[in-house]
Amino acid sequence: MPLLEHLMLKFRRRGAGPVLLFDFDGVVADSLDAYFEAFTGVCTEMGFDRINSKESLLALFDGNVFIQLVRAGFPVSRLREMAVRFAPRIRAVAETVTPFPGMPETISRLAARDPLYIITSNDTAVVRGFLDRYGITGVRDVIGSDIEPSKVKKIRAARRREPRRTPYYIGDTRGDMIEARRARSLPVAVTWGWHAESRLLTGKPAHVVHTPEELEELFPCT
Repeated sequence: MPLLEHLMLKFRRRGAGPVLLFDFDGVVADSLDAYFEAFTGVCTEMGFDRINSKESLLALFDGNVFIQLVRAGFPVSRLREMAVRFAPRIRAVAETVTPFPGMPETISRLAARDPLYIITSNDTAVVRGFLDRYGITGVRDVIGSDIEPSKVKKIRAARRREPRRTPYYIGDTRGDMIEARRARSLPVAVTWGWHAESRLLTGKPAHVVHTPEELEELFPCT
């Protein structure tokens, strides 16, 4: 039995309510332009010019971003240096980033119903500042790349906190869908983020939603 079907059957039998695990960039925050400028600036400074278009950046998120970056030719030995250089850049532009319409209200309402975490490749403090700035309430925890770089490990850690609940990971890239399944969570694709719906479907999401309203309908009050 394919992994996704196995997971859906397993959680259906459990009959538990959901634990909602949200990506940040591209799901809650409309941050592609800011991210692109910061990331390509660091790449250029480090003498790596292969990430020179938005498509080349988006291709990194077809799988694990660090593995994809190495496959594109970036030296493994310099990944830590890149992370150190990138962190202050993304913090510097954080206040220019705004939420997708309706997402602050959607996150707050969902978090009032079920446990909700944000699991992100962004910096934990940046995300917490964003939540405060836009009045997003109820988020149980934010787990950023400064805490753990592996999204799979972060999803598994959140699952362990809520062992009786059905885990859903809500993301906007093909890589999110793949990593959610690897972490034995049900992947939910949102179509307003970084990857187009056609690309998301190649990651085999369990559900696809097109608006924040559809997302709330997927997780109704129980």
